[in-house]
Amino acid sequence: MHLYRWLTALVLVPLLLLIIFKGGRELFLLTVLLVSALGQWEFQTMHHPEGGLPRHAKPIILGALLVVSFCTTPAAPSVPLFVLVWSFFILLFFYLAAYGQIPEFSRSLAVDALGLLYIPLLLGHLVWLRYLPQGEWWTAWLLAVVFAADTGAFYTGLTLGRKKLYPEVSPGKTWEGTLGGWAAALLAGVMFGRWLLPGQSLIILGGLALVVGIIGVLGDLFESMLKRQAQVKDSGQILPGHGGMLDRLDSLLFAIPAVVYARLYLAHM
Repeated sequence: MHLYRWLTALVLVPLLLLIIFKGGRELFLLTVLLVSALGQWEFQTMHHPEGGLPRHAKPIILGALLVVSFCTTPAAPSVPLFVLVWSFFILLFFYLAAYGQIPEFSRSLAVDALGLLYIPLLLGHLVWLRYLPQGEWWTAWLLAVVFAADTGAFYTGLTLGRKKLYPEVSPGKTWEGTLGGWAAALLAGVMFGRWLLPGQSLIILGGLALVVGIIGVLGDLFESMLKRQAQVKDSGQILPGHGGMLDRLDSLLFAIPAVVYARLYLAHM
């Protein structure tokens, strides 16, 4: 598993950096759309394993529209809000028209609505971050911190883990691993911040990296709870050694909005 884990990272990390720094806004948006669609497919499959493309298509399409709405400036957040509200109305209209869906109406609607809030709404903030001034550097910094936190937590927990963090939700996570992940996030935030964002205060970047590490744990636990409910070990198998797309996105999804709004706040200091 460790070999596949590192081989996947060695392929994906340079590709991500190439897309962030050389791909332009259009390719970056297409990448986010693809990641969002894969994440939503896994989310829908976990909750509706009997469904296929017709069942999963509508939230994925609405999620794509929601991600695209983030191509606007963060100074105009009304556009994503407008798309989100109308996506909910469209889902309502669909279930009203699909009479045969009545026995599962509330559950199916709740799954679709949660999928929109959890994946494209949070992931769409990454488009905002990339489109801000110095956006490619902030995006690379965020990914470095999240990946460092995940890797630090994984290997610290593997070697030193004793005290369980939240065994009812995620039996494998330990307090030792969590602390190791936070330490790795802090270290990466300062080291990569000195290189990627030389104009920013290292104290602020270190503090923000620690926030990212803490919020990332919440994201990890939330996805673990979804998998426990669905009774699956991984959200998918698309990434060898890592599991599914959601297994890689769990920490990142919660961290992206925090960095975006911190970035907007720092711009006005």
